[in-house]
Amino acid sequence: MKRFSLIFVLLSILLFFSSCGKKGPLLPPLPKIPKKVEVFDIIQRGDRVLLEWKNPQSYTDGSPLAEIDEVEVWLYEGEKESLGKKEFEESARLVTSIRKEEFPFHQIRKGDASSKLQYFYKLTARDFGPRNLIFGLRVKEKKKRKSEFSELFSLKPIILSLPPPKIQAHVFENRIEIKWDPPEKNTDQSSPPHFKGYNIYRAEGEGLPLRLNPELVKERKYEDKDFLFERPYRYFVRASGTESSPYLESDDSQPVEILAQDKFPPTVPTGLVSVAGENLISLSWDRSQERDLAGYRVWRKIEGQEEYVLLTSQPIQENAYNDTRVEKNKRYYYAITAQDKSGNESLKSECVSETLKDKF
Repeated sequence: MKRFSLIFVLLSILLFFSSCGKKGPLLPPLPKIPKKVEVFDIIQRGDRVLLEWKNPQSYTDGSPLAEIDEVEVWLYEGEKESLGKKEFEESARLVTSIRKEEFPFHQIRKGDASSKLQYFYKLTARDFGPRNLIFGLRVKEKKKRKSEFSELFSLKPIILSLPPPKIQAHVFENRIEIKWDPPEKNTDQSSPPHFKGYNIYRAEGEGLPLRLNPELVKERKYEDKDFLFERPYRYFVRASGTESSPYLESDDSQPVEILAQDKFPPTVPTGLVSVAGENLISLSWDRSQERDLAGYRVWRKIEGQEEYVLLTSQPIQENAYNDTRVEKNKRYYYAITAQDKSGNESLKSECVSETLKDKF
């Protein structure tokens, strides 16, 4: 009896464990598909459409995407203002395929593999009609697996003006002034030119250009007051066919490059006064408000001398000075100049004179 019970218990345990670990039908692995292009922008520039995007870095399952082999640019041309992804794939045409070896030529920031890419689509005469242009991008990886299409972007091109000519830039003490002439024709050589105003762009060194004006400029000049001396700047101007952002702009004007050199002396110091002490003559003056002030230089001449002599070998920071190299019963004349960090020096201040007496 005991032996029968033991056999029954063992069989029950075997049946329990054999049923617990039972697996369902095997499922196929999820396909590794590249993520779609997420960063994507479109704008008209002159007679071209500018597309900007950033290639995805991973698959849809989150695993890293080692390399993209190709970027496809697709275009729908027709009367519809919007399309679903399926309809777009059926009716759009392939404009271009950009191979991975061509990516460096499309980088916005050259030499930076992580930067956005860009592509210019050249508009033709038939694009400036009642039709809409809808663009979509997708990528392929090295095994030719394709991503979904990016978000679709619609654009209705308009005829824009040519860029403004004759750009000039001049450096002043508190601003860089940019001037230009108005465009004379449109991209199709028609006139009068179609534009509402201007946008001004500045780049520093090899950096990307940034728009300076918060609102459209209506005049043919712009004052850049946010600059630093001894920096190289590059300016260009675009004419805009729209009043507000997103601006439909002309191509870039010819750029003008300028080194903002500081050739402007500080203002002349004012308020110079002198007071004779027992064995010195004390000077003081108003503090200068110059942003790039390096300091002050003190000048002196003795009665009968024609030229001033510099008393301070280096510019002093304080707006006061004690002259202890003086003799009694001699009249001394003093003047102050201000010097900036670029070495520019102001004219001499109005002079003051003082004499030490025998009895103080």
